[in-house]
Amino acid sequence: MRVVIVDADLRAGRKLAGAVEKLLPTVDALLYDDADQAVSGIAEHAPDVVFVAAELPGTDGPGLVARARETSADAKYVGIVDAADASWSQRFIGAGAKLVVSRPVDTLAVQTALRHRAGGVP
Repeated sequence: MRVVIVDADLRAGRKLAGAVEKLLPTVDALLYDDADQAVSGIAEHAPDVVFVAAELPGTDGPGLVARARETSADAKYVGIVDAADASWSQRFIGAGAKLVVSRPVDTLAVQTALRHRAGGVP
């Protein structure tokens, strides 16, 4: 399984990558802090799951999801918000995300995101 994490906060992105790797040690996790590089990486690597933070330099999470879906619509996109917020959830879902979770991303949220994708987690 391949997972892409897009977050301007590299520390938070590494923490999420660690949580994903803990649940699924065979995962290939890629981390981006730049929206353009992330869209290119998503197109190149065809990930199964893409976690996207709400705030990114030059764009926002829903904007990135919409752009990335043009190149890799099969990925399961997961929006990450700092706090539960209906408007952010609506924007992410409207852009094509299948799930929106809030920080800190806990084990249940990671399991939910990975479930049923390329074998996922039980």
